[in-house]
Order: sequence, then C-alpha cells, then structure tokens
Amino acid sequence: MHSHRLRFIVPLILLIACVTSAQAQQYSWDDFFQEYTDDERADDEEWMLSLEELKAIHEEPMNINTAGIDDLMRLPFLTAAQIEEIHAYIYLHGEMQTLGELRLLKSLDEDTRRKLALFVYAAPVPKQGKLLSDRMQSTLSSRIDIPLYYRRGFQVDDGYRGDALYHRIRYDLRASRHLEAGLRIEKDAGERYYDTYGAYAMLRDVGAMRRLAVGDYRAGFGEGVVMGGSAWNSKSSPTLREQTGIRPMTSMDEARFLRGAAVTLALGRRVELSAFGSYKKADATLNSDGEVQTLITSGYHRTASERASRRDVEVTQAGGNLTWRKDVLHVGFTGYTQHFSRNLNPGTQLYRRIYPHGSSFGVAGLNYGYSGYRLSISGETAVSGHHAAWATLHRVVWTVNHRYTLSLIQRYYDRHYVSFLATSFAENSTAQNENGVLLHLNARPWDRWQVVAYADFFHNPWPRYRMTHSSNGQEAMMQIGYQPDGANTLSLRYQMKRKEQADQMEPHHRLRLQWTCEPSQRWKLQTTGLLHFVEGERGAGVQETAQFAPVPERMKLTLTGCYFHTTDYLSRLYFHLPALYNSVVAGTFSGHGFNTALSARFVSRNQRWMIEGRYALCRYFDRDVQSSGLQTIYSPWKNDLSAQFRLRF
Repeated sequence: MHSHRLRFIVPLILLIACVTSAQAQQYSWDDFFQEYTDDERADDEEWMLSLEELKAIHEEPMNINTAGIDDLMRLPFLTAAQIEEIHAYIYLHGEMQTLGELRLLKSLDEDTRRKLALFVYAAPVPKQGKLLSDRMQSTLSSRIDIPLYYRRGFQVDDGYRGDALYHRIRYDLRASRHLEAGLRIEKDAGERYYDTYGAYAMLRDVGAMRRLAVGDYRAGFGEGVVMGGSAWNSKSSPTLREQTGIRPMTSMDEARFLRGAAVTLALGRRVELSAFGSYKKADATLNSDGEVQTLITSGYHRTASERASRRDVEVTQAGGNLTWRKDVLHVGFTGYTQHFSRNLNPGTQLYRRIYPHGSSFGVAGLNYGYSGYRLSISGETAVSGHHAAWATLHRVVWTVNHRYTLSLIQRYYDRHYVSFLATSFAENSTAQNENGVLLHLNARPWDRWQVVAYADFFHNPWPRYRMTHSSNGQEAMMQIGYQPDGANTLSLRYQMKRKEQADQMEPHHRLRLQWTCEPSQRWKLQTTGLLHFVEGERGAGVQETAQFAPVPERMKLTLTGCYFHTTDYLSRLYFHLPALYNSVVAGTFSGHGFNTALSARFVSRNQRWMIEGRYALCRYFDRDVQSSGLQTIYSPWKNDLSAQFRLRF
C-alpha cells in the first residue's frame, strides 16, 4: 500500500523540485569550501589534502544508487543515520530516478540535500557484466604551472637544481564499479627530475573480498585515533562519522600514504577483517650520529641539502582491523606496528622531549558506537608505545528535530601517546599532548535562516613549541546565514580564538561579511569583507568575485580580486581563490596589496576532453622584495600562469 502511494507522491515531489530549482540559488563548491573551511587550517597540509579529495569527488560525483557506506562516509556533512536511511530507501523502493526523491527522507533537511547534490547524482544502475567489461573508462590529465618571475634560488649557484616549472601527470582507469587504478607523476618547481611517482589498483566487492588495494593507499578505522587515513576534522562540521577503511591514494601528496597491499574481507554478514602491510622510504634530517632528528613531509628536493635528505629512512608498517556491526551498533579493534631503519632522536629541546624516540612502535585501540535516528554516540580508546600512554575521543550527536542538531566532542591525548598514522580531531596537528571539549550547534530556526556555532576549550599539559609551561586556549564561532529570496544570500561570521604562543596569550578576532547574488543560471556574483584583530594589530580586506557560464555545464569564467591591508603577518587574511580541476587554493596575504585571478574552463560537448587555464597576479604596495631565503622575489609583482588538459577515452 505504501509503495502504491509512493508512485503518485514521487512524481509530484519531482515536479515541485524542478519548479523550485529554477528559482533557487545554486549551491556551489565555492559555497561549500567557504562554509566548511576554518581559516587557520589553510596552512595545514593534512587539511588541504582532505579538501582536495572532496574536490575530486565533486568533479567526479558518485551515483547515489551504487555508492556504498564507505563512499558516503567520505562526505563530512552526512551522519551514519542519514546514510542508513538513504540505503534503506533504495533497498525498499528501488533506484532513485532523480535527487528530488531525497525530499522523502526525514533525516535530510534542505541544507544537507543541497550539499549532497554537489557530490552525487541519480542514474540507473547498468547490468553487471564481467569485471573487465566494455564500460572501462580512462582519464588522462596534465597540468603545468609557469611562474612569470624568478626567485633567488634560481639565480645563485647553491640554489635550486632544476627549472621553475611545476608539472604533473595523472592517469585513472575505472571498469564498472569493481576495478579502479591510477598512476601519478609530479615535478615540483626547482626540482630537476620527476622524483614523485605512485600507482595503485583497487578491487571492490568481488565475492567475500570487499576491498583489495595494491600500490599506494590510505587506511583509517574508527575515529582515527589509531589510524586516520580519511579524517575530516573541521570544527564547523563535527558530524558523527567513522573512518572509511581502505581506499586508494589518489592525491599528489608525497608523505601521507601507505605503500604495499591491503585487503578487507567479509566474514559473514556482520564482521569485516582488514589487514595491511606497507614499506617505503621517507625523507628525514639526520644528526651527526646518523639518527633521525626530523621526519620531512614537504616533498621538496630542490637543493643539494634537500636531496641529501631524500629517502634517508626506511619505514615498515603492518596491522589490521576487525569490525562487528549489527543494526545500530558497531565495535572494532585496530592495531599496527611500525619500524624505522634508523633510530629516532628528535633532540633535547623542551618541546621535543615528548616526541617519539626509538625505532619500533606499536599502538592498538577499540572503537565503538551507536547510531540511532536522533541520537548517535561513538568513541575510540587507544594505548601506545613504551609508556603505555592512553588516548581517547568520544562524539555525541543529538538531532533535536529537523531544525536543531547539537554535537559534543571530548578528546584526551596523553603527552606520550604516539601514533604516526593517527588523524583525529585536535587543535594541534597531532593527536598528542592535548585534551579538550567542543560544543557545536547547527540550527535553522526559520526557513530562510541558518545558524552554526561552536565553542572549543583545549589544554596542552606539556610545553609546546616556543612555550616554557603548559597552555590553555579557547575558540568560539558563530555564523548566521540569511536567504531573503532565491537569488541572494547573506552571511555573517565571527570567530574568536585565544591561544597561548611564546608564553603569551594571543586573542584573535575575525569577522567575515559576505553577500552572494545569483541573478541567473549563468551569473554568480559575490562580495566578501574581512577583518582581523590581534594584540593591537589589525587586518582588513575585501574580495569581489564574478562567475559567468556562457554555456552552462560546459564553459565557465571566474574573475576574482582581493584588496588587503594588514599591519603584520600575525593579522594575515585568508581568501578563497579559483582553482583548477581537482585542486583547491586558499590564499594567505599580509601587508598591503592586491591579488587578482582569472580562470577559464571549457568542456567538450561529449564530455571527452576539458581544457582550463588560470592567471594570477599579486602586487604589494609596502615592499619591493617578497619572501626570504631562496624563495626571495626581487619585485613587488608576482605573476603565475597555470594550464591543465584532461582527456577521457
């Protein structure tokens, strides 16, 4: 009876969705980026890697009718309960014909649906054939960045050994939904050769084998306290989510991945067993005794000293995960061991005394969770190393009703806790020497209004870098969004952060006011104003962005201009800048000047090839020299040109 009524309800909803979508403002990747990006994370390499992976999903969206739990869990705004309802709907009523059917799901509000539309589409599922079928698709892309200026490193004898060009090549292969493979090659500016390379192959859902990865891959389980290869740790979006298990390494990152093989097997309907092994060489600086003082993750090999540190230490890792699920409950155990070919000896400075010492390490943890319709609870507790140090994290998400959601995150990381593969929620870059609690609110008190707010309180028991004692900090944010009609959106965001640096408290106050106007499907205009106050210093800036799509879905032009004026680097400003395919750019500016960028993309009618370019120009008014050391530019101007080509066959 229910499915009979659904035949009449679904077309009506789809008709309403088509009418309203013609009048409503289109939610874009740029909107998502600005809403979910914490300003200070723009300099965090792990954070930018997470954004790049999300951008890749946006550029190549998933079919919601075939997306698995681990696929949807990669989207930071979805909870486990929402993913469960999506799969239950498809199981009971068949494939979704359009995304308008998402309106039938009670747990998905309008805000979640418009975000989800950035990463998924609805299409019929083709009949499954052989593993290697005629549905194989290959994608080849090549990008080159050309700086129209010279840095000091290219002009001195002991500087950079290579040319100033950045170049990368990527190849990806997909065969039905079972096989995925890829290859990447990269050369950074200043490097002489293409010294970064990687390849992967991955099988999915072949008999009892859920996933098999060979080559370069990432792996994460539970809350990421032990292993976190796919963490999303934004304070603006602390939704309840597990790590997504084993997945291929598709980004250009040169350090944060495993190299070897990994497999996940289904032991019945409720139990999954994962095992992995990895061996690779890592960059490191050595002391006079040949011990590792610092592990290097930048991936640069431009100078003689950087090349001397290349692949100085061998890293071997092995471990696994066992997870049991039944309805709304799950329990998992994760553990691994890690061995370095050289002894780690980070030094005797006060802040380095808690850094890992030795050559062999081990960590194990238990993760657990309950995911109901309105209440979800999850956590992970782990122990590591020679000191038997503990770490634990717990999340609670309570959906009060369709308008209000409350979240709480508690974390405790002992100062001696060590997990090289952890990527868990934290104020600092590692899950170590920190404890704290975060309270979060997501509210839609009225149909056209949205409020997002959080308060985070954290403590570091052991002195951090440039500190001589333990430290405390607090951070609070409130963002209010208002959409008066289908073409305009206003948002106001205030962020306060008090964190001790160099034995002194630094109080940061940031304010962002933004107006977005989308008068038609072809045009989008945005104006953003920024203010930043800290310790008597101040920064102010304004950004204007215009997007024009002469041929929607095929051709897009984006022009942005930023004016900034800050008294020093401490009061710096962050701007979102247009980026090329599968890339993200967060501009950081200090001093007095302006920056402008123009990007253009054209896609062929049959979607087989795409070409795009980007030109960026920066001019400083308060200096004639930019940067320092080998990166010095002896000019107030800085021009860059980038081009990328993609071919599908």
